[in-house]
Amino acid sequence: MARLIKTELWKLKRYSVIWIGIATMLSVVLLTCFMEMGTPGTPTFSSFSDNVIWNSFSLIFPATIVLIAGYMIERERTDDTLKNIMAIPVSFRSLLLGKVFVCGMISVFLAVVELLFTALISLFSRYEGIALGSVMRSLAQMVGMNCFVFISVLPVIVFTGQRAGAFMTGVAFAFFYGFIGTFASGHGLSCLYPVTIGLGFINYQNGMEVGTYNIFRCVVVLLIMLVITAVMLLLAQDRSKTQKIKGKGDIQ
Repeated sequence: MARLIKTELWKLKRYSVIWIGIATMLSVVLLTCFMEMGTPGTPTFSSFSDNVIWNSFSLIFPATIVLIAGYMIERERTDDTLKNIMAIPVSFRSLLLGKVFVCGMISVFLAVVELLFTALISLFSRYEGIALGSVMRSLAQMVGMNCFVFISVLPVIVFTGQRAGAFMTGVAFAFFYGFIGTFASGHGLSCLYPVTIGLGFINYQNGMEVGTYNIFRCVVVLLIMLVITAVMLLLAQDRSKTQKIKGKGDIQ
């Protein structure tokens, strides 16, 4: 597994999709900055950071990480390297697990990038309250939220990764999946809707009353998502082979 992860990290050097992830982090920070311009009063770094976290999980990050993961898996098919990897032999399940693990690392990396953009825009816009403590708090919250959102979309990644050409459908679903989280959190379902359970774990309090999260429910939903993902990984196989065989049978 360590070799697979090392190999996937090496492959990232020639994948331009990682730059898409960085660009989306910049876009969500800029979008939040523009939204702050229409808000009365002078924003603080903490409030700006909180709004970046909200816009990230509800608008961009779920679709972004599914896009990166799907692209990494699909490249094995389009580059015709999957059959060579299977001959080593490395099971498709192990390959998929390695890519999922690397995507988890990318989620953390994008959270750090998001914080850097947030801090730079805050300095440029002269927002108040920029201190080491507030920056470290925002870093912990951004990393945590990205990781929990990543876990919530893992079933989507594993499901679409087994099927050739299906990852863009997964991206569209992930965008819708994240966007619905805005309404779920507004109706007291933050601890029940998978994309928003991270709000409870990071104790997101922007405009909300303290103590509104049921951490037990968040943990239960988190465990359910992990179990679903584990079962899907255990049953994972390259279903594009099945698609090809069925296609040939239909023609005959």
